[in-house]
Amino acid sequence: MRRARRIGRRPAVRSPAARIVVATEGVLTEPEYLKVFSRVHGDRSVRVVSIRVGGDPRTVVERAIEESEKLKRDKLASRDSVWAMFDRDIHKRFDEARDLARGNGIRLAISNPCFELWGILHYQDQNAPLERQECQRQLGSLCPEYNAGAGKVFGNMEAIERLYLAAVERASLSVKRRQEEGIPGGNPSTTVHLLTELIRCFKRRAKRGW
Repeated sequence: MRRARRIGRRPAVRSPAARIVVATEGVLTEPEYLKVFSRVHGDRSVRVVSIRVGGDPRTVVERAIEESEKLKRDKLASRDSVWAMFDRDIHKRFDEARDLARGNGIRLAISNPCFELWGILHYQDQNAPLERQECQRQLGSLCPEYNAGAGKVFGNMEAIERLYLAAVERASLSVKRRQEEGIPGGNPSTTVHLLTELIRCFKRRAKRGW
């Protein structure tokens, strides 16, 4: 008489997709944007994981460091990266958070004054300094789907697809201008494009067969 085969659970197998873990200050706008962006410009070769932290930049970076320590125990994590995404705004511990991130290998996607600047750059250049509320109002006038007061985020799929490359060019220019003025990271500037371009990079590599 043949014995019945024992059916046990197979051990979990990690997906070969690279992971980009992003700890965000915002708990709505930034994670929702990353979700839409990944749908439009991402690929199965990369998995974007948003960690909705909230709090000030120091808290965001501390959580990012925790996530980075977890990845170090994963033998398949050589292509993975951890980011901290937060605003300059008027945070008192901004410099402290930035230095802590750099000292621990955490990549940064910082916007000055706030993330909504990245949304504005999809539609137009922005060279004059802005305060947070003015930045939000301006994005709302350019993108009807966005309304900070009503909890509507910048997630216009058409804009993210059609206007994205223009936003990257303008963001790069914003960084260069502030450096030339002697105020690196000054208002207005953003490095969100460094994160989004990394996401796109995996898609391009996948098409070439790595």
